Amino acid sequence: MGKFDIAPVTDQKFPLKMWAMNLGMYEVTAKNWPEFFVRIRLYEELGNSPMLKYTETNEPVTITPELAKQHIGCRLGDMNEERAAWWLRIMNNRTRELEYAVEKFDGTVTFPGADGE
Repeated sequence: MGKFDIAPVTDQKFPLKMWAMNLGMYEVTAKNWPEFFVRIRLYEELGNSPMLKYTETNEPVTITPELAKQHIGCRLGDMNEERAAWWLRIMNNRTRELEYAVEKFDGTVTFPGADGE
C-alpha cells in the first residue's frame, strides 16, 4: 500500500496545519486513533470530500479505520479538544457557512448573530 497524507485535495500552502486545527487533536496515538478516525470521517461527511490524498497520484482517499491506525505518531497541532467542544465548534462554523450562503443569495434574509440578535 502506498503512502497517504492528511491534506485537502485543493492546493493550500499549509494543508496539514489547516486540517489539523479542524480536528482539535495534538497527535495520533495508539490510544486515540479511533477518535482520529471518527473526527476525520465526520468532517468528510460534512464537507462531502475526503481529507486524505494518495501522495503518488494526489487522488482523494476516504479515511478508513486501517488508514487512521497507520497515522499513529503523526503530530497534528497545538491543542486537544474534547469531542463535545470539537463538535460544537465544527457545527457552529458549518452553520455560519450555510447561513452566509443563504444571505449572500438573498440579501433580504438575515440570521441572528452569535449573541442571538
